[in-house]
Amino acid sequence: MSARRSALFLSAVALALAIAAPATAPAQDDPGTDAGETEDGETPETATSLRRSTGAAPMAVPADFGGSLQVVRAPAGTASAASSAGGPEIFPDARRVWMSVRDTDPVPIEAARRGGRWLCSGGGCAAQTGDPGQSPIGDQMLRSIKLQTPTLPLPLTVWGRLTEDGQRLLDFDPVLLGRRSYRHVCAYRPVADAPRSPVGAPAAPSPPSPDRVDVCRDGRPEPPPADAGELTLGMQWPKQSEMADFHYLAIVDSCGNARVQPFQRTFTVPVLEVASGGCGRPDGKVLRVFPGGGWLRVTAFNLHAPAAANVVNATYRVTVPPLENLVESNPARLLFPDPLADDLKVDCGPTPIAPRADAGSLPPPGSARPPGPRAASPAPPGGRVPARADGQLQGGAGAGRRPSAAAQAGPTAQPGAAEQAPPPAQAQPPARLPPPRRAPDVDPSRPGPQPLAHGAVVISPAPLRLGNCRIRLTGQAKHRLVAPLALHVSLTRTDQMRSGTPIELLQNGTWIVTPSSAEFPLPPLAEDFDGDARLRLAVYSDPLSPQGKVVLVSDAGRVASSLRSNEPGEPERARRLVGSVAIHSVPLCGEDNFQTLEAAGTCFRAYLTVPAMLATLQVTRAPWVEKPLVTRSVLSAVGVALAIDRYDPVERRAFPIAAQLGGFVQTLGEGRVGLLGYVGVAPTIPILGSGGNTTSFGFLAGLGLEYITNEAGPDEGLKPAAFVSAVVQVGQAAPQVSTGGRASFGTYAGD
Repeated sequence: MSARRSALFLSAVALALAIAAPATAPAQDDPGTDAGETEDGETPETATSLRRSTGAAPMAVPADFGGSLQVVRAPAGTASAASSAGGPEIFPDARRVWMSVRDTDPVPIEAARRGGRWLCSGGGCAAQTGDPGQSPIGDQMLRSIKLQTPTLPLPLTVWGRLTEDGQRLLDFDPVLLGRRSYRHVCAYRPVADAPRSPVGAPAAPSPPSPDRVDVCRDGRPEPPPADAGELTLGMQWPKQSEMADFHYLAIVDSCGNARVQPFQRTFTVPVLEVASGGCGRPDGKVLRVFPGGGWLRVTAFNLHAPAAANVVNATYRVTVPPLENLVESNPARLLFPDPLADDLKVDCGPTPIAPRADAGSLPPPGSARPPGPRAASPAPPGGRVPARADGQLQGGAGAGRRPSAAAQAGPTAQPGAAEQAPPPAQAQPPARLPPPRRAPDVDPSRPGPQPLAHGAVVISPAPLRLGNCRIRLTGQAKHRLVAPLALHVSLTRTDQMRSGTPIELLQNGTWIVTPSSAEFPLPPLAEDFDGDARLRLAVYSDPLSPQGKVVLVSDAGRVASSLRSNEPGEPERARRLVGSVAIHSVPLCGEDNFQTLEAAGTCFRAYLTVPAMLATLQVTRAPWVEKPLVTRSVLSAVGVALAIDRYDPVERRAFPIAAQLGGFVQTLGEGRVGLLGYVGVAPTIPILGSGGNTTSFGFLAGLGLEYITNEAGPDEGLKPAAFVSAVVQVGQAAPQVSTGGRASFGTYAGD
């Protein structure tokens, strides 16, 4: 009985082993099983806890670090070692680069970098070197390059769109944009080696303890200008090595700058494009990239906790593509900041001989010095070229370029990080230069150039008829425009329609802007234009124009797919309104240049009118000497008068009463004829038309002198007279005939 029970027990154990053995084999040997996927809806965390609870290895599927530059491993079961020298660095070249730490405690990282206590500080960790060249796995970490400016609601992708053959392309070149300032970022300087004292000299002071590390705090950031762009690299850690348990990421550029942040599988890194010059002096504030391309080293590492599979850190080389395209026949278009509200101006005055010395017309810092004699300056000590306040070298090959990234980054914020420069030598007074020519003073109260800020202005029609008006692009950004910018100009008449649409007065509104040609002359207006009109002047961006190589930042997101498509898009549908202004053109009202509606106000106008009396009550001399003269016949008197009134050119409405100076011939009956010269007042409410039409019906009252002749008897002579008449007046205050830009009769004067 006992032998039978023993046989049954052994059979049960063998059956259990046979059932359990196939279940564990796929978890160890099947390479196609993804560590991040589980069956029956289980999460990866649950599967990992089950494996560890049964006493299995820390990772059932070890991470693959193929294609890495270097992998540092620690022996199994290694704990944090005591502080001693000889261990590897926390990431490659950690002692030779500047380091800024973001979104985590910088003290333990900087202490470990100085030789303090961390996982491999006591030795025992082994570094395995991989392929030092370019790695496809490392290059695939870079997924996109985006641009962010204060005027962009969402980041704009400038690199990362895939072609049909799987190649990523550069969509836009951001070299013309400004750069965000990173001077406020605090960074730790490289760890210097302990100084050695010469033989016989007193011992040098010992370096500070690595455990005494101060927290590096950032300063106050500068508010970014509207055209300041921030480049951001979107990266993704290789999927085959994502199961390693890392805590930190270190991204190092080729210029000696490092950025450390918490580990994430997908992460972003801000960088600064260096448009000219080399790396400059490293400072750790921001990573540098170049228009010609470059590379970064991305290291995931740990400090005190053992990593899964004993991996302490892993480093990959990531290639950064060129941010300019000098090879293709149709290169990426340059990004350009949007014009400000006051940068686009319309002007009808004379072309200035010298530009105004305002902030909008001054060249930006770093631009080339205008030609002329230069002041002699002494050579600084050491043969170095003196630097300007903006960080750019004076003269030399770098003149005319923007300051390099190192100059813009400025000194580090950490105490004692920047080396003390020797005091400059005593500068000699510069040679006396001729005084610069002053621009003519402009009276701000007089009409002048008006911005296309979607407002309204008033002008007389003469400059528009003669073609004296033009649109100018001003501002500092114009000096950075090294490629043609295509704009579209539209001038429509809105108070009259043709086929139900406004009348377009410009046949060709294409405007190609360059730094040397930033004006668009408005042609003389003759057809479909008269002295009293309402116009709308608008400027549109034209990003799909084949004549332009620059795209405004606000248009880039909309037209990115059209620029890279094999089928050309419609330029008209891609246009966007940049600036506009409503123009009220009124005959002879105002000056020869634009003025705002508030400054224009109302105008005094003078015009000729023909009064015809319907009935008149007239008193000569005195009522007690002569009886009043009453004429009831229609058109008993007809004359001509010069009328003066106030007129609102915007509302097209005149003051209801006008002053008159004129005379008329009247029939007084009984063979008498009177010649009356008078000063009076009359209504100006039109009964036909509007605007310049002054045909009105009402009463005319005035005082004057009358000479009365009599066919049947002696002349009555010259008499004073006062009268009130019911009149119809016919006049026109908007004459169409002009000579030399002036109306043949009638004048307006701005109030």
